[in-house]
Amino acid sequence: MMKRLFLLFLTACLCLNCVPAAINASAAAEPSAVIFTWNAVDGAEYYDIYNEDTFIVRLPSDTLSYRKDNLVSGTEYSFSIAARDKDNNTIDAAFLTVKTGYWDGIYEWVNKTGKDNRGRMKSLTVRVETAFDQTFGQYHKLYMIGEDKSEVKIFPLYDFEDPDAGKWVDYKDKGEAGTSYRLNADRLNTSIINPSKWRLDNMTIGFDSGSAYIESKALGISADITASYRFFIEDGKKKMEYITTGNGIADSILFKNPNPGEGKAFILTEISQESF
Repeated sequence: MMKRLFLLFLTACLCLNCVPAAINASAAAEPSAVIFTWNAVDGAEYYDIYNEDTFIVRLPSDTLSYRKDNLVSGTEYSFSIAARDKDNNTIDAAFLTVKTGYWDGIYEWVNKTGKDNRGRMKSLTVRVETAFDQTFGQYHKLYMIGEDKSEVKIFPLYDFEDPDAGKWVDYKDKGEAGTSYRLNADRLNTSIINPSKWRLDNMTIGFDSGSAYIESKALGISADITASYRFFIEDGKKKMEYITTGNGIADSILFKNPNPGEGKAFILTEISQESF
């Protein structure tokens, strides 16, 4: 009798060791992305990820993490990760509910050198505000903040339905778009020559980025300039990359980040989630 019980116990232990490991998954949310990680599951050939009933991606068995970008901020998502065998049978699945945050806040770059474009670029402070448009979806409004805490919107230059978008604007124009362009030009232009006029040629919008493509004229010479921003997270902190580039001589007179080791783009770090 004792021998029989021992054999039954041994058989039970062996069966437990043959049971495939259950999938244990986690999801870390960013304002416009989610990063998934999970453990390896015995017998799994693939891992399939879904957003509710919508298939996202199939990954091989040696891949145990995935980043899903282009998500709407402040939104709750329901994801699932299914471990499948070679015959496409589901071994196990994990279900995750996660809510994205926002990029909203105040970001700042500080000049660590004496090269500040005649005192104009000792620092750069920008307030970010998430907005939505029925046609374009989610986008971000960027406001440059002055030393007196005044704000000037620098992106987008125009409302989406503004009929003046794309028209030539005099450099001294005091409208909202004219003031915004002039503020940027005054701070970033290292030469003593200002454009005579400019126009918005095109604009692109992403879930965590945006660009404005501008054509300007000075002394009868045309130049194409691009102002771009991009959000990202580094060392647990929300950051924004901001850079303005141009073609030919236009690029050589644009002020770039002088801080050693930071590259040409201005890297702004969030200093507050509240507005002034």
